[in-house]
Amino acid sequence: MKTYLGAVVGAALGLAMFCADAEAQSDSVQIKAPQQAPKVMRLAPGEFDEYAASYDLSNGERIAFSQRGQRYFAQLGGEPRTELLPRAPGVFITPAGARVEFSNKGAELTIRNYERLVTSAVLPPGTVMMAVR
Repeated sequence: MKTYLGAVVGAALGLAMFCADAEAQSDSVQIKAPQQAPKVMRLAPGEFDEYAASYDLSNGERIAFSQRGQRYFAQLGGEPRTELLPRAPGVFITPAGARVEFSNKGAELTIRNYERLVTSAVLPPGTVMMAVR
């Protein structure tokens, strides 16, 4: 009986030491997933045509959208043009993080994080601007 009890206590101690060692090791090992760049979508030929126009923004400014080859641009008044990166049908982002969403076959436009598109104005974060053609 003493042998059996000693074996059980020995096994329990060994298991506790193994778990403690495994726990200590798991705290010291970190594996980070690689960062993936956002997916860039390719537009079909002519797909941007319904967006390539000028829009009157709700703040009275005018924004124009254009295409050069497979690159797309937005230009607001006297601001330098900025590239638009396609993310989904009718959805684009700028390198600075403004999000441009066309709807109703390009007749309506929403710009989220508008302050990231306008370089000469100080606007609150998350400014949304609406427009129609």
